[in-house]
Amino acid sequence: MSNFIGNVLKLVSGSVAAQILGILLVPIVTRIYSPDDMGVFQLFVAVSGILVIFSTFSYQFAIMLPKSEEDSANVFFLSSILVTFISILIAVAVIIFPEDIEHIIEYIFHTKGSSKYLIYLPAIVFFNGLFFVQNYWLSRKLRFGVIAGSRVLNALSAKVLQLIPFWTASPLGLIVGYTLGYGLADLSMLRGVKEDFKVFRKISVKKMKEMAIEYKNFPLFSSWSTLANTISPQVPTFLLAYFYSTSVVGYFSLANQVVNMPMGLVGTAIQQVFFQKISEVKNGNSSGDMKAIVSEVYKKLILIGIFPMILLLILGEEIFTFAFGKNWYVAGTYVKILVPFIFLVFLALPISTLYSIFEKQKVWFTYSTALLISRFVALAIGGIYAKSAEFSLCLFSFTGVIFALWNNAYLLNLVGISKRKSLEILIKYTAIGAVISIPVILLEMLSANFYIIILTAIIMTPIYYGIALRDDPTFKKIFSAFLVNIKNRT
Repeated sequence: MSNFIGNVLKLVSGSVAAQILGILLVPIVTRIYSPDDMGVFQLFVAVSGILVIFSTFSYQFAIMLPKSEEDSANVFFLSSILVTFISILIAVAVIIFPEDIEHIIEYIFHTKGSSKYLIYLPAIVFFNGLFFVQNYWLSRKLRFGVIAGSRVLNALSAKVLQLIPFWTASPLGLIVGYTLGYGLADLSMLRGVKEDFKVFRKISVKKMKEMAIEYKNFPLFSSWSTLANTISPQVPTFLLAYFYSTSVVGYFSLANQVVNMPMGLVGTAIQQVFFQKISEVKNGNSSGDMKAIVSEVYKKLILIGIFPMILLLILGEEIFTFAFGKNWYVAGTYVKILVPFIFLVFLALPISTLYSIFEKQKVWFTYSTALLISRFVALAIGGIYAKSAEFSLCLFSFTGVIFALWNNAYLLNLVGISKRKSLEILIKYTAIGAVISIPVILLEMLSANFYIIILTAIIMTPIYYGIALRDDPTFKKIFSAFLVNIKNRT
């Protein structure tokens, strides 16, 4: 478990400063770009994210699984070739059929002018696809420091490039900065991948074909499951644009981004190390109790995430208005609606790799498809029968909560953890967080000065984690090691 904790710390502490700086730059971005600009940008991100899933056919997930380095290297090159090929196909389509694609986009999303940014789609699909492929190879090689460095570069460069004055205050600046951020991150990762050129000499077309057949369940089931999981969070982007406006999409985008940025930092870091550790245990290359590892990780995720989520439920609008300007008050309301769902997704992110470990791709595909359909139906009902985007998002969030609860229970059950045990942990830390946040709730009800409320929240935060530290010796070790790591870096 100590190696597991150390690798997580490499990913988290190695990029924490850059992530904080990236979050601090968001208020500047929101004062340069309008909600409408952010909405068009989010549509671009949503479309490119779906295409990225097709670009690898989910073979990147198989990079971690082979016992031999030669087999893994062949899967790595297979994934890279697929990314390149799909990116070229997209480029050909965008160049040859620009008007047809423009008419389709305007018809579906009720937006004009957004199609002129499609020329950047092949680049972002290529850079983003390679980013995923290299991530899994470097995770297999335990080069988590390289991954952390690339994330630093990606997070910072994207935000900084979006602020460069010569970009016009339009979706173009957001899109180009986002694209180049991934490109620079790929170059950073490539330096770490270079160390394995000896292994790559054993690559052959014949072997790649063998690996493609051996891991055929990934394109047959995982790719569609991943596609469904990618489309699911993007469904609001598409349907909010269709039923309402790109400004509403912009509000939703900011709300989603601000909460998911720090949560994603921790969750994704734990996911990569968790996947590598569990894969070793399953293959017999490492000692450890799978049930104990999963239980420990799940408990830590609840402990880390519950209190910030409670604070957002209480102070959503006030925080967003203060941080991003009066134009973004509505995004704070959206955050309060989405918080329960986002928190449960945060819990599921690392342990979702158990679908691949236990080769439950068919279950994942069925679950992902059902989730996608339910979200589409919920938002369609809201859009047709209600003029309020908030009502539609409430239906979306409620659907997500129901499915996430089932998903988490199923994954924990795969390693023998009962639903009752996982629920007890969730209730325990929710109760602690709720009790400690009472002063903040009372001040909010009394309409106290915002700065007094924020100061109280800041004071209550270390109190919550202090109680959690005393109650959980393992987390105390993690936190102490984290502080030492930060101190050494500074």
